[in-house]
Amino acid sequence: MTKIGLRDWVLLTTLVPTLLVSLCLGGYFSYARYHDLAQYLEEQAENIAVPLAIASEHALLHNSRQDVKRLLDVSHRKNSALVKSIAIFNADHELFVTTNYHKDFAMLKYSPDSAIPQQSTITDLGNWLVIRTPILPEQADFSTDPADQPLGYISVQVAKDKVMLAQQTSLLSSLLIILLGLAACVYFSLRLIKKVSSPLQQMGDVIGQLREGQYQSQLQQPFLGELEQLRTGINALATALKTHDEEMQQSIEQATSDLQQSMEQLEMQNIELDLSRKKAMEDNRSKSDFLAKMSHELRTPLNAVIGFARQLLKTNLTHNQQDYLATIQKSANSLLSLVNDVLDYAKLEEGRMPINPEPFSLRDLLNDSVELLASNAFDKQLELVLLIENSCPDDLLADPMRINQILTNIAGNAIKFTEQGSVVIRVSCRPMPDEQWQLRVSVQDTGIGITEEQQKSLFGGFAQADNSIGRRYGGTGLGLVISQRLVTAMGGKIGFDSKAGEGSTFWFTLMCKRHHLSIAEPLPLPELKQKTILYFEPQQYSREAMLAQLDHWGMNIISCSNMSQLTQTLALQPQIDMALIGRSISLNQVNQVIELLQQLQLHSEQLYLLVNTLSPNLREVLQASGAKAVLSKPAHYRKLAMTLAQPYLDFPEQNQLQDKPKARLRVLSVDDNEANLKLINTLLSEMVEQVDSARNGAEAWQKANQQHYDLIFMDINMPVMDGIQACQRIQQSSLNEATPIIAVTAHALEGERERLLALGFCEFLTKPLDEKLLHYTLRECCPDFQQALAASVSENQLPQSKQLDWTLALQRAGGKLDLAKEMLWMLVQSLPDNLALIQLAMQQQDAEQLLQHIHKLHGASCYTGLPVLKQLTELIETELKKGKQAEQLEPELFELQDRIQSLLQDAKNWPPLVIEPAQTKVPG
Repeated sequence: MTKIGLRDWVLLTTLVPTLLVSLCLGGYFSYARYHDLAQYLEEQAENIAVPLAIASEHALLHNSRQDVKRLLDVSHRKNSALVKSIAIFNADHELFVTTNYHKDFAMLKYSPDSAIPQQSTITDLGNWLVIRTPILPEQADFSTDPADQPLGYISVQVAKDKVMLAQQTSLLSSLLIILLGLAACVYFSLRLIKKVSSPLQQMGDVIGQLREGQYQSQLQQPFLGELEQLRTGINALATALKTHDEEMQQSIEQATSDLQQSMEQLEMQNIELDLSRKKAMEDNRSKSDFLAKMSHELRTPLNAVIGFARQLLKTNLTHNQQDYLATIQKSANSLLSLVNDVLDYAKLEEGRMPINPEPFSLRDLLNDSVELLASNAFDKQLELVLLIENSCPDDLLADPMRINQILTNIAGNAIKFTEQGSVVIRVSCRPMPDEQWQLRVSVQDTGIGITEEQQKSLFGGFAQADNSIGRRYGGTGLGLVISQRLVTAMGGKIGFDSKAGEGSTFWFTLMCKRHHLSIAEPLPLPELKQKTILYFEPQQYSREAMLAQLDHWGMNIISCSNMSQLTQTLALQPQIDMALIGRSISLNQVNQVIELLQQLQLHSEQLYLLVNTLSPNLREVLQASGAKAVLSKPAHYRKLAMTLAQPYLDFPEQNQLQDKPKARLRVLSVDDNEANLKLINTLLSEMVEQVDSARNGAEAWQKANQQHYDLIFMDINMPVMDGIQACQRIQQSSLNEATPIIAVTAHALEGERERLLALGFCEFLTKPLDEKLLHYTLRECCPDFQQALAASVSENQLPQSKQLDWTLALQRAGGKLDLAKEMLWMLVQSLPDNLALIQLAMQQQDAEQLLQHIHKLHGASCYTGLPVLKQLTELIETELKKGKQAEQLEPELFELQDRIQSLLQDAKNWPPLVIEPAQTKVPG
């Protein structure tokens, strides 16, 4: 848009109104003058015609042309400048007399057939004006005597030249006046603009100088009117800005001086803060050292207490002894949990809590965690339920240890603060972008609930909703704050819904990824599919969870929630494959359960109990009364599947299996604590054939110079010579310079493992020792462990085949011979059916079905020590997923069939320790 300047605005605002007013006035007066001149001409013509018409009456009556002729000539001469011709016509429109006869004379008279008007008429003929006036008889009254008609009429032709000239002169004068007015307006406008624009230009220049900081600029020349006020204001503004600038400069100088002094003070404070920081770091290091020492001092006796409690539980004990020992173990685990909470909180405060993602089985992890919580729930007669949606993937990638820690903290609190009712754990998953899954776990209880005031500080450190219950059951109050920070570190959220007296629901979400390989061991689901099972469970949540699990396994379920339904069902179903009974049991209810078992024995031989107790004596009583197996509620899904499928797997009972073999290794254990040394020797003696011990580093170094060992377990904090010095001396000069040395210590602080590994240790174990972890460490750090274990079990008449690698099988089974045999026989049992299904899919060219069968066979072969079969199925599965058809993989598929047939042929010669001849499914 074009901007209009002040000069243009002044011209527009002056010229436009002046022009409009001039045009209006000039037009009005010109029109009025034109009209007046025309009217004046008509009046003049009428003034000539009317008297002549009156004078001509007598001449027309007496037909006297001479008299009227002289009268007309006189009038014509007197008005010769205006009149061109005067003529008198009689009543018949015939010329009576005229003063000037010309060629256009016919325009002066009316048409012959028209009547003579009673009034004068005027006709405009361009440059001429003709006025016709009737000649009336004297005393004529047309209203009374219509027969009296005009005697004739007189026509006067008048020229319009002078009138038109006067009109044009008037119009020209108006235009000249308008132009003069506009010129005067322009002149005075330019004068005004000159008077205004020059001062405005000077003011603009001064303002520009002020903007650039030239505050000494002033407007000296006085202006007119309001411009003088504006000049005064600008000069005052310049003076004020100059004063303000001087004051600001003074303020800046003062502020600079103050800032310099503040910087000097800050520098001094920084020095003091640096000293304080160094002191704080020293205090923090001291705290870490203190925590490390406390950890060692607390874990050392706990290691012995927990370890020997586990060992004692393996022996034959009385009911009271088992109860006392279970109490000791539970108390020791509680104390260990407190120590771990304090150490974890210290790590969180320092930002050193690591998150280590690794593949894991979701269902195994959750069931293992709930199984550990079950005993606390049983003590309070609570219903503990685990509900996992079937749509949840099982193979995930996250930190299973932290997930277990979070779930244990939240579910443990739910059990702790619930006196009656139930604790329900619900697990669901939903897919997210970037190939991630959101895992959601909620824990609902019917406990005391949380008030609004308590909710505000619930996730604060060392805070508990009810301090009285916290004192009654123990605890640091750190579980929730640790869980909250772990959830946040794993990309999730945590929250709760609760009302006082109405229970609580805690939930948390975590971000996981799907793992492409199956982590969990396969279940014997083909043996359970389409089996009819009678399920009796009065508790609602437990019934819902178990029904969903059994339905997912493909079983035919008959569900009962009370004794009335059970009685009706048994009347309609005289025989069923198996029965699963869930009961909340106590000592006074044992007889009722025994009667129920006896009633069900008439309908099925396979009776299984789910009870809320861990008492071995009570289980023995129930098994003696007819129960095939007794499991704790909630049942671990893997144990339940194996138990229900046991009659169809043709495996020998556990009591028929041989003792666990020992590896032919020699191990040295070093510890200054007598109880810990005895415990590790006891655990190692169950795994290896020979164990030597030493009570300090010097004694260990001396024995290492005299005897070669396959593995050395070294404590760190010992008198005379600590474990680090002993490790370095053994590796520098002894018979065991290449022997793996494993650090065993109660220090659990972050970085301890890395420090010890850098000092020469092979691995790092924390106290209290875990039997499974000890076995895994032996297998990991001692390359000869699997061979030694396989050599030790070679005398057990193991099944033999060219395709079998027992070293690999034991490695996959965690060194458990019984499990390795079990997994092998499960595979052999399924091979005929799998072979038939593979052949059928090949005949039908059904790549999708073929992929499913090959995938199932590949998963089973991963855990059975059949490397060739595993590699072959893995190759076929990979090629099928790439889009190849079955006919393109015929060589590999034919080789797979040959391998399966060969393995089935070898299986016919296996000893009856694994295969009972009467029950074998191997084709003969």
